[in-house]
Amino acid sequence: MKKTLTLIAAIIFAATMAKAETQTSELNSGNTDQAMLEEHNTLVSAPAESSEKDAKYWANALASRLKVTGYAQAGYTATMPKEGDNKNTFDMKRVILMVGAEITPQFYAFFMHEFKNNAMQEYYMEYRPCKAFNLRFGQSKIELSMENPMSPTVLESITPMSQGVFWLCGADPLMNNACGRDLGLMAYGDLFNNKLRYVVEILNGGQINTADKNNQKNVVAKLEYKPVPNFRVSASGQKGYGYSVNTSAYNTTVGKNETYRQDRYSFGMEWKSKVTGTDYHKNRCAMVRSELIGGKDGGCKSFGAYVSSAIPVYKGLDIVAMADYMNYNTDAGMKKTNLMAGVQYWIFKKCRLQAQYSYSVKSDAMKAVEGDNLSTVLTQLQVAF
Repeated sequence: MKKTLTLIAAIIFAATMAKAETQTSELNSGNTDQAMLEEHNTLVSAPAESSEKDAKYWANALASRLKVTGYAQAGYTATMPKEGDNKNTFDMKRVILMVGAEITPQFYAFFMHEFKNNAMQEYYMEYRPCKAFNLRFGQSKIELSMENPMSPTVLESITPMSQGVFWLCGADPLMNNACGRDLGLMAYGDLFNNKLRYVVEILNGGQINTADKNNQKNVVAKLEYKPVPNFRVSASGQKGYGYSVNTSAYNTTVGKNETYRQDRYSFGMEWKSKVTGTDYHKNRCAMVRSELIGGKDGGCKSFGAYVSSAIPVYKGLDIVAMADYMNYNTDAGMKKTNLMAGVQYWIFKKCRLQAQYSYSVKSDAMKAVEGDNLSTVLTQLQVAF
């Protein structure tokens, strides 16, 4: 039986091959009509054409849905304390790559990777059914204050943030989250013809890329009002609990590995001489931004305030200045004021050169923790696309 089946299979295979050779010979010798020849050519070319069309479709779909952006900031820093050794160094500030994906008109995904520290900074997905209501789940900038959600590519200071915003959005050693980001759920939207913007967040209240260590969440709420397109006022606050990953010389009321009360508030305003776009070279304008921000961590209260400005003077050249005050512990009087003045030159779109001088004035209590008053010279090259 096995031999019979093998013989039948061999005969079928031989007959099939013979028929194929006969058809090929006829086609090559011109013994068939034009219709058969066209049918044969269509069958041969169809897979290749289909594959090419599929490749073009997916390439166009990918290009229309993905947007890749990024920036790098590097410069030179010289620190000159009133007493002590001077220091200077060339330094790399940030190297960022961002990818936004418009999955559908309602679903959007975003990823941000920081190459200097080799860490994923942001990753989230948004559901956008309408302007008035949007949902975001993932890790992104905390919406406390006006300044924290802003990119370093647009901030005036090379530092780049004010002391109070930087500290209370995560740089405090108790939190050790200097990037000002957290993981959680956000609802936001624009109302009344985009004049009023609201944000509500439920966050872990800890470090990035980690699970919550105290199982208690923080709530952040924010309102921004634009009576006119080039002026906005903002109020935001936070209620919740933090988990200390370190001790802090600025706050002795909280020890390491403790859950502690963590509350925040901020009020701010920003005025621009005209409405601006994303081409910072072409859309330069006079700007003033100011905020008050304060908080309580355990039994330690802190308070900060700043005023920052930029004024165009010639083509791509701006003068920038900032006065920045922070009391890291109001009971202990740990005060520091940074005064900064400098220039920035916008080379093209988001690319610029910056040069700044700042002087830090410290209270005696602050000097005991950080050392004497300090002069700093900073330069920075920003390349962005």
